[in-house]
Amino acid sequence: MKERIVFVLPQLKTGGGVRVIVELANVLARKYDVAIVLPNGTDDCTFYIDPAVRIEKTGAVPSGIVGRVTGLLKPFFYLKKKYADDVIIVTDPIQSILFALFRFKKGYRFVQADDYRIFDDLLLLKNRFFLALYKTATKLSYRRDIGYIFNSDFTWRQFVDLKGKSVPKRIVHPSVNHAVFNADKRDMRNNRDNPKYNIALIARKHPMKRFGDFIAVYRQIKTMPEVMAHIGKITIISHDDLSAYDLKDFERVVPRSDREISEVFNASDIYIFTSEWEGFGLPPLEAMSCGCAVIASDAKGIREYAVDGENALLYAPGDTGGLKHNLIRLLSDPVLLEKLQQNGLKRAGEFSWEKSAKMLEEIIFAKRETNV
Repeated sequence: MKERIVFVLPQLKTGGGVRVIVELANVLARKYDVAIVLPNGTDDCTFYIDPAVRIEKTGAVPSGIVGRVTGLLKPFFYLKKKYADDVIIVTDPIQSILFALFRFKKGYRFVQADDYRIFDDLLLLKNRFFLALYKTATKLSYRRDIGYIFNSDFTWRQFVDLKGKSVPKRIVHPSVNHAVFNADKRDMRNNRDNPKYNIALIARKHPMKRFGDFIAVYRQIKTMPEVMAHIGKITIISHDDLSAYDLKDFERVVPRSDREISEVFNASDIYIFTSEWEGFGLPPLEAMSCGCAVIASDAKGIREYAVDGENALLYAPGDTGGLKHNLIRLLSDPVLLEKLQQNGLKRAGEFSWEKSAKMLEEIIFAKRETNV
């Protein structure tokens, strides 16, 4: 009988954490019995899910806040009945707190962000009472009989600093689906005489993503004809409500699949990433895999692959002056742009979901170690 691996999610909405789980599930399903368990009433995502991966939804369709919270608990009762002896992997910060209320023989918490600080901007939790309650519950949820997995050195270090005790450094990197994100259809040769470069960004309304930093920089360079002469099309990729921003000078794409994101990357020369911090930061790596030169905030997690001046230009998060400087520098230096493109392609080629799945296998099927 195949080993069973069960991933738990609160929903299948488009997002980095969900993408990682889906991609790992797709690869692992070639070898193991794999399921994704989540509450009823959640929408399907735009990511491809292999038919071998079972999607199992539990509980009634929730209504209201109490219903939604109760809905997040339902999968764990379901798991106790059906998968109590199997490998269970939880990643969502709030579900991870609820996960700690249950006992599973092979339970793992896959930490993909600085979970303790992820809601500090109050966008989702709304007020400081709920934020304090969340932080207290998060600390209380750290148990020694749960296996901890991290997506980067940064998330591991943040966890260890908060916990105040050593925790095994088990890393499973996110990766790139090279069948989708590749530069096969791109002409890597640039016109150095009078180049015009297309720019792409993935925009989120979440304050931590700092999309407004790019908007502020664009307003400044828009008054600089010598810079604008080198800018072609600017494409904003987003599912979010961006009505707070003036986007009239940009083209907007609301992707229905990863391939549509890849098409934008392939039609762009430069990808800009503005986050305050990220556990890993997958989009710049996917953009590199499509041949984009990357300008990125030094968002901690991206140090797993991004090296300033080698395969990306980095600036301090929130430093719009640094972002502006790097953009002007890249627009005026075709040789540097080609260098970043080529080195980015090479670095992205070192990542694959097969490698990541192997890293996960070695952790979950190894002898369990004490976590504290």
